Amino acid sequence: MKKMFKKTLFQILALMILATATSCSIFALPKQEIQIEPGIYVLVSFAINDESLRSYFNEANHYGAKLIMRGLVGEKFGRNRFAETKTKLEKVGINIDINPNLFKQFGIKQVPAVVVVNTDKTIKKISGHITLKKALEIMEVKVSNKST
Repeated sequence: MKKMFKKTLFQILALMILATATSCSIFALPKQEIQIEPGIYVLVSFAINDESLRSYFNEANHYGAKLIMRGLVGEKFGRNRFAETKTKLEKVGINIDINPNLFKQFGIKQVPAVVVVNTDKTIKKISGHITLKKALEIMEVKVSNKST
């Protein structure tokens, strides 16, 4: 009798779940295209040493570029990732934007990487530990210094 009751209860629960699932209307949101502003993006990581991060930050400011990181410092599910990131940024003396979508959209697998998005939406990118100035020269990008 107990066995039969458990089996019946299980069947009722299964039917309730099935009924709920079939009565829900599931729809997909239209895929939205992310708009990327024209400009210079320097994609970096906290794995880069502090001196190099500071150098990229200074050059990015000089050329009006944005310094971008994929995510926060620490373990993926760590408890104090925001605090750790804030402490690290203060220690190094830099400001960053965190935007994992840009890494994905630009197909960045290796950092540092410099990406230039032109007004006609063409994209140039280069990876490797070189100065921002040298990267822009290699990509033949003409920019005016932000500081002038």
